[in-house]
Amino acid sequence: RWIENQDIDVKALDLTSDTRRVQDLRGRPLLLFTSSWGIDWALDHNKDLQLSEFGKGM
Repeated sequence: RWIENQDIDVKALDLTSDTRRVQDLRGRPLLLFTSSWGIDWALDHNKDLQLSEFGKGM
């Protein structure tokens, strides 16, 4: 999922051990999850986090 918050510190996010922080070819931050449970967990533990299934401008 793409991170929609431009002002969020990706390295400071509280994530599960199997979630990966990466960037797409345009340098936009992405979080790779292994399950929908991981997505829900990230959103519950990072109240300001906004995710998008599809990156803007795609």
